[in-house]
Amino acid sequence: MKIARLLAAVALLVTAMGAHAQEPAAYPSRAVTIVVPFSAGGATDLSARMIATLLSRQLGQPFVVENRAGAGGMIGMGAVARAQADGYTLGWGGNSPMSVTPHLTRSPPYDPRTAFAPVSLAAISSWTLTSRPDLAAKDFEGLVKLAKASPGKVSIASSGNGSAPHLLAEMLKQSAGIDLLHVPYKGEIDGVNAQLGRQVDLMFTSTSAATPQLKAGKLKGYAVTTPKRESALPDYPTMAELGKPELTFEIFFGLVAPAGTPKAVVDRLAAAMKTAVADANYRDTMAKAGVSATGSSPEEFAALLKRHNERWLDVIKRNNISIE
Repeated sequence: MKIARLLAAVALLVTAMGAHAQEPAAYPSRAVTIVVPFSAGGATDLSARMIATLLSRQLGQPFVVENRAGAGGMIGMGAVARAQADGYTLGWGGNSPMSVTPHLTRSPPYDPRTAFAPVSLAAISSWTLTSRPDLAAKDFEGLVKLAKASPGKVSIASSGNGSAPHLLAEMLKQSAGIDLLHVPYKGEIDGVNAQLGRQVDLMFTSTSAATPQLKAGKLKGYAVTTPKRESALPDYPTMAELGKPELTFEIFFGLVAPAGTPKAVVDRLAAAMKTAVADANYRDTMAKAGVSATGSSPEEFAALLKRHNERWLDVIKRNNISIE
């Protein structure tokens, strides 16, 4: 009897050890890479680096930011889409590579609607319709009148063909019934400098880039594209307030994983992101940059991505816009 009991106990121990050996290691058990699909510098990169530090403190492993710029963000996000779905390669998704650029090419390296597992938003900002400081129009209504009086003469810059500012410019033309001259530049800073140098009239500028110029009086502003007024620019109306709700679009940054990443990993990251986004220093730093620290659940982030993809794809198709 004693021998039988002993054998049974040993069997239970072996079974328990085997089950334990099959359990996955606690996540994370090693360093995690966050791919930022843009060059270092700017609000997108800053937010990723601050969040990486906060995640490292919470989860006990290094979260390392890796910048992989190029092709409107598709190089970096393409690497994330192809990465092993284990939570150790993540992406810092934003508007262009997550809802715009892949729809502008016939053979994109990934489908932003299916290639990723959304984890959490980290920040929301807006585009601000800005102009060179000496443009005659004092407000949005005056701007529309000016453009209608000189069809094709008022110019609007963008950060390149097919960029979000370009698509917003096309939407503005349709919404207001005006004809604007599109002038594409290599990047946003080039368009801002062109406005400062009075070489171009208008641009949809990211609020983070526009805020210091507007406060210094070096640019003129007309409206922001967020649903509610921007805390950094509270005196500027929203496009919805001006009767143009169709021009409501956020700039967003957020954490995504490759599609197929285990739900337990996504949930652990989402819980850590909730705490990170609530960090007082992070929120204050983002506010000073003209960005609102904004978290979300994976489901809420997925819904935002769906909405952005549907709207931008519609604009691209209706205007027959392509970068090829």
